Amino acid sequence: MRIWEYIKDKAGILIGYLLFIAIMLIAFRAMRTPGELTVIFLVLTVLLLVTVILTDYIKRRHFYNSLYAHMEQLDQKYLVMDTLEEPGFYEGKLVYEALYEINKSMTEHVKEYRQSVDDFKDFIEIWVHEIKLPIASLVLMCHNNQDKIPKKYEDQVNRLDAYADQVLYYVRAEHASKDYRFDPVRIKSVVNKVALKNKDMLLESDICLDVHDVDVSVTTDAKWLEFMINQIMSNSIKYMKPDENRQIRIWTTKAGDDITLHIRDNGIGISEADLPRVCEKSFTGENGRRFAKSTGMGLYIVKGLCDQLGHHLTITSKENIGTDVAVTFGGNDYYLVDA
Repeated sequence: MRIWEYIKDKAGILIGYLLFIAIMLIAFRAMRTPGELTVIFLVLTVLLLVTVILTDYIKRRHFYNSLYAHMEQLDQKYLVMDTLEEPGFYEGKLVYEALYEINKSMTEHVKEYRQSVDDFKDFIEIWVHEIKLPIASLVLMCHNNQDKIPKKYEDQVNRLDAYADQVLYYVRAEHASKDYRFDPVRIKSVVNKVALKNKDMLLESDICLDVHDVDVSVTTDAKWLEFMINQIMSNSIKYMKPDENRQIRIWTTKAGDDITLHIRDNGIGISEADLPRVCEKSFTGENGRRFAKSTGMGLYIVKGLCDQLGHHLTITSKENIGTDVAVTFGGNDYYLVDA
């Protein structure tokens, strides 16, 4: 709050006060008041005016400057009321009370909104659990009747199962930290599980899976790592080129204490323009327009999980050459806690 802006705002009061002084001086002159008394009156009146103006300005300046300073420092600006003291002037109290009521109303509204979102997520999680039971039954029926049921039906059931898993993991992702269990995990074991889960798609698509140098341990959550690798491998299978040399390579490298898991394919790749945005929510890009089955959620969830787990996700790609997705695991045991 600047002094000149304050004076401009109080211009009407100041002009009225100066008119009062002018009238009093004219009256003193008409009554032939001694000059000494006139000077004393003028000095005292001006001092009183300056004192009142400065006192009021300082109180207001402290409150408004504090309000704006705290707002600039806060990422969540609605919390500014928790940092302010109630001002000592009437106008400031009105502003403070108005802000308090606005903040209270907003907090109640956000609470109701969050509750509705949590209720919806709970419903979706229960629904996915329920829907996975008949899906599992369908998978078993397809497996037991392979000579009667066409392979394409089994593929569609497997896709339903994968999408149900994706929904379940997405709903849980925001609060996944409550479910994390950090242990030494053998990457080879997790990769084998994912390969077994995708074996039919790999065979049907005639994709060669080359796995080497993965017999290493990293500190992570095995369940969520399996989900991430499965999402990355599913993308690689989905975006393969229609040629005879389809390949997915999986290996690890070590640099200092860091271990990096690479999953590289020789598929259609990602355009240079789309690459920076592939981890954005629901972003499908050019490939999404070419392949209607793209949802744009897989890598978004993987990136969020990597951030929460303390891993680093790197994606490099060239069109018509392939894509390399790398997950780097720190070499420390920060998350290991003795039971």
